[in-house]
Amino acid sequence: MLTRDLSVTVLGNTGVGKSTLIRRLKGEKIEDISPTTSIEVHQKSIRLKSQSYKSAFSIEKYRNYRVRAIDCPGDMSLWPYWKKALADYNTNGIIFMIDPTQDAKVQIDALTQVSNYFLMTLDDDVVRAERKARKVKAIFFLVVNKVDLLEHSKGKADQILREHYQNAWNHLKERYPNSGHYWEAISAIDESEKMDESIDGVFETIKREIYGD
Repeated sequence: MLTRDLSVTVLGNTGVGKSTLIRRLKGEKIEDISPTTSIEVHQKSIRLKSQSYKSAFSIEKYRNYRVRAIDCPGDMSLWPYWKKALADYNTNGIIFMIDPTQDAKVQIDALTQVSNYFLMTLDDDVVRAERKARKVKAIFFLVVNKVDLLEHSKGKADQILREHYQNAWNHLKERYPNSGHYWEAISAIDESEKMDESIDGVFETIKREIYGD
């Protein structure tokens, strides 16, 4: 009763910071991280910062959230693992990570592939899958990592999204209109309290989408 599950599939190109984010979430060291070459499943019980503001009479104050994060390889030749992860683990949310220092075109292609792979998990028939896509309640989260390289400016991250990713993001939102669509700018290596709150906010939003509180 006091434990709730949150599950996410973390996708994006090699080097965008997927494994770094997951290690940070688990409280592990984030140095010397090798590229992921297969699907890895990580689990960690966490408490969200919003819980500390709840009344002592609120059950939410005492909950634990068990996060299961599916880390997938980012190399283009290994993208088919993404489809397998989305199909096999049926997670609550999809976190797609962007590195502002990497080629935007390749990352746009990757984001488009995420949309296509998720569609394939809905039905083998494309027409039926597109119909189901309009009704499915998934959670899509764009996370711009390495905001420390953008002078910690969320405005600059927003500008990058608008200039390079808006069309692909709009297409995804049109394909899945009943789903939740969010974005955040973070630095997975920034261990400040302010950044803790930003990262916590990603999981807070996913929790709210799932449980409504």
